[in-house]
Amino acid sequence: MKNLVNYFGILYPLAPIKRNNIKSFLKISSLCLLMLATACNKDDDAPPPPETENNAPEAFNLIGVTNNAVGVDVQPTFSWEASTDPDGDTVNYNLYLGIEENPTTLYAQDISTTNFELTEPLFRLQTYYWKIEAKDTNGATTSSNTNTFTTKAVNFNTNAITANAAFSGRGDHTSVVFDNKIWVIGGYDGTETKNDVWYSTDGNTWTEATNNAPFSVRSNHTSVVFDNKMWVIGGNNKDVWSSTDGSTWIEVTNDAPFSYRISHSSVVFDNKIWVIGGFSNSGKANDVWSSADGITWTEATNEAPFSARAGHTSVVFDNKIWVIAGADSGIINDVWYSTDGSTWTEATNNATFPVRHGHTSVVSDNKMWVIGGLNSFGHKDAWYSTDGNTWVEATNNAPFSDKLSHTSVAYDNKIWVIGGNQNNDVWAF
Repeated sequence: MKNLVNYFGILYPLAPIKRNNIKSFLKISSLCLLMLATACNKDDDAPPPPETENNAPEAFNLIGVTNNAVGVDVQPTFSWEASTDPDGDTVNYNLYLGIEENPTTLYAQDISTTNFELTEPLFRLQTYYWKIEAKDTNGATTSSNTNTFTTKAVNFNTNAITANAAFSGRGDHTSVVFDNKIWVIGGYDGTETKNDVWYSTDGNTWTEATNNAPFSVRSNHTSVVFDNKMWVIGGNNKDVWSSTDGSTWIEVTNDAPFSYRISHSSVVFDNKIWVIGGFSNSGKANDVWSSADGITWTEATNEAPFSARAGHTSVVFDNKIWVIAGADSGIINDVWYSTDGSTWTEATNNATFPVRHGHTSVVSDNKMWVIGGLNSFGHKDAWYSTDGNTWVEATNNAPFSDKLSHTSVAYDNKIWVIGGNQNNDVWAF
């Protein structure tokens, strides 16, 4: 045997090449390959090792807001115990918050701490439910119990911002928020009708922009902010005026196509100014007009399905125009809305607030508000609604006196109540 060859770890003699030797070599090689393949197949058929079971995070308790808490701040901080994961996985948390008893609304997710502070305010005097879900990195979850709480009521300051503003006591004036200021325009002070204009940045200190605007003295007019201007519409007239500073006023038209108008309502909606109802030449009206420039006016309807009325209010909320209460042949408390000014839907024909006219309405805190007004007696209450049908009484005994023909605006995260009944007090809540 002259030398050897290593084949699959086996030494074979390398003999002179003969036919029989080659045949034997090939047989042995084939046998080795077969043994190797068989061994590999046996390894492939072996069962995989058992997977380790993933355990859910352990149970934990809520800390705050405590169960059945009342008077809770509208931007509360929620807190809970940490949940331990038996497998050592990282645990994050999901917050469920809603008005249903078993909250399914995922308010915040993947919270890495054991507390969460709301940045958007909740509704006032609303009952909520909340729970926390602990979740590990493999998706296993454990839920806490559910707590319920009720948010606090409106905070009415017991003292006025001022009991005696620089402008004379008045009612049937208008107010708007423009250029980061509150404005008071015209009205009746018990002796004479006014055309002065005042403004304030804090409700306490008031500055007279003009004591004699170029428009005639007036009351029961309306004012809106549109196209970066303040507007005055009607009030013993059918004219329309605008101003960028409260001192200089431009007469946009002295002959709007709607008739002489007082005790109507006006809003800005769909990039237009709207005029709704009020007293006209022929009595109370239920027509609706709009204008994109204050000059050209289009009648959306000359007879809306709500009754002809005056002393009502209008706001824009939830992308709709709303008409609230007022006086037709009597004093009413119905509520209507429209998405186009032409077609109107009755939200309720008998709201839970008592009938009234000469009240105010504003939008604040994601709600519509109704404040004060007159039936056979004055009101010093405040009501709110998120749908126009269900109204909640925030207070029936506000610290201000009965209010009629006052104004209200939303400014600096507060609702302001200004004047009325020939007073010049200013309140905020």
